[in-house]
Amino acid sequence: MRVVNLSTELLRTFVTVIEVESFTRAAEILGRTQPAISLQIKRLEDTVGYALIKREGKDISLTERGESLAIHARQILRLNDLAVAQFEHQKESSKLRVGLPVDYAVNTLQSCLTNVVRQFSDIQIEIRCDLSKNLLSALRSNEIDIAVALFDGDDQQFLFRNWKEQPVWVGATDFEVPDQDVIPLVVHPFGCVYRERMATALKLAGQDWRIAYSSPGIGGVQHAVRDGLGLSCLTGPTVLDGMRRFTEKDGLPALPALHIGLFARQAQLGAGGYAAIDAIVNTLESQSSDVNSG
Repeated sequence: MRVVNLSTELLRTFVTVIEVESFTRAAEILGRTQPAISLQIKRLEDTVGYALIKREGKDISLTERGESLAIHARQILRLNDLAVAQFEHQKESSKLRVGLPVDYAVNTLQSCLTNVVRQFSDIQIEIRCDLSKNLLSALRSNEIDIAVALFDGDDQQFLFRNWKEQPVWVGATDFEVPDQDVIPLVVHPFGCVYRERMATALKLAGQDWRIAYSSPGIGGVQHAVRDGLGLSCLTGPTVLDGMRRFTEKDGLPALPALHIGLFARQAQLGAGGYAAIDAIVNTLESQSSDVNSG
């Protein structure tokens, strides 16, 4: 079998084009001309034997093969950049902007970044907590460098890793689902993925509902649930003592799985950024194992 060695230079060009959605902008970032960027993408496509990027006017998108390669390309570049970082002189203080979702394990993810702060004292880490859709918008507009966010499962532009998590209905331990009555819901503000999941599932089931409590913070939602103000939709890492899970046996509709993604502007990450990514990945995978084994 012929051994094919993928050029990290070509892979970096490929990932940069994906992230900025522009051959011209990628050329500016990488210090090359636009024709040179196009040629490098063509060389990469010739190497793997498949088209990777579709161009329609100024719009670009990934082919199915391109989506597959993008996942591996990000991992290859991560290892390359970490190896090179071992031989670099310490740089001046830099900033790493991380976005965490208010509706998914935000407290645990904040804690996991503490060691990164200690390890890379020259890096200023800024953490922004917000709704997932706002974090993805901020990532696209280059307001943050890394984001953990719930998404629909088809966003490949900055996707580094992704997981599936099953949300569950939760209420206070003594909460009773109203029989033939309006179900009170505890939610985050409009735009939250969990809120949309609950509303859609109840609507399809023909069940009436009302907003009993709304808070932008996960702590407020958790306390309202435990106080018995209503039902909510959470995932394993955010279910607390004092709550119990409800299922279809309790007359509630099933909830579709959630996609949790780790997104990053890899074209501008350094060793500290990759350390933050590793910490987040280890935390999310550990939580996923705990949930699956629980």
